[in-house]
Amino acid sequence: MPNPEHEPSASTAQFRAFANERSGSETAPWSMRAPRNRVAILAAVVVAVAVVLFIIALLVIG
Repeated sequence: MPNPEHEPSASTAQFRAFANERSGSETAPWSMRAPRNRVAILAAVVVAVAVVLFIIALLVIG
């Protein structure tokens, strides 16, 4: 039967091990860059979907 008492120091030790491992990474998440053409295509798709949804909403409401 497992011990029902929770030991908080175990969670703290696991977090510290995780944080220490993460601090050694060489690349920061914000340094990864997407190509400009991909970003432009994604933005165009988002705008197109928003326009289509707006037109559909106008047709349904009006």
